[in-house]
Amino acid sequence: MSMNNAPQHADSRRVFITGATAAGLSAALASHAPQAAAASDPVKLVCTLRRREDLSADEFYRYWLYEHGPAATKQLKKLGAYRYVQSHTNNADLNLLFTASRGQVGQAFDGVTEVWFPSREALVKALASREGAEANAWLAEDERNFIDLPRSSYFFTKEHVLLG
Repeated sequence: MSMNNAPQHADSRRVFITGATAAGLSAALASHAPQAAAASDPVKLVCTLRRREDLSADEFYRYWLYEHGPAATKQLKKLGAYRYVQSHTNNADLNLLFTASRGQVGQAFDGVTEVWFPSREALVKALASREGAEANAWLAEDERNFIDLPRSSYFFTKEHVLLG
């Protein structure tokens, strides 16, 4: 499929981060997932995050790691996640040099979250359950405590490991 004909996924990402009903999210995942990928293939949620402007970097990282992290882990397990990784941006000078060497402008992300699920089918099924819907709603609500949601991005991926 050419880029011009690619489906728009912004709506499905927004559904996830605003805590839509599990049925709505399940439908969005089922209808927007790439058809080339088997429904039983592992799927990874990637979140590129920017902190709320009213929080310092230290406040953001502390809340994300020590408050949100442990509680989110419990909620993600209810959704069937088997891996959850937070990558916090560090070494601002090196980041600036690297991004400048690539001609990038604009504010960098404060970090990345990665969450692995066994399959699209398993995730859709979990989101359709009462426990999964409650877990998703909790995650969406708590994210508002530290993430600038309109300036962040959430998307599902399929990994293609080329080294490692």
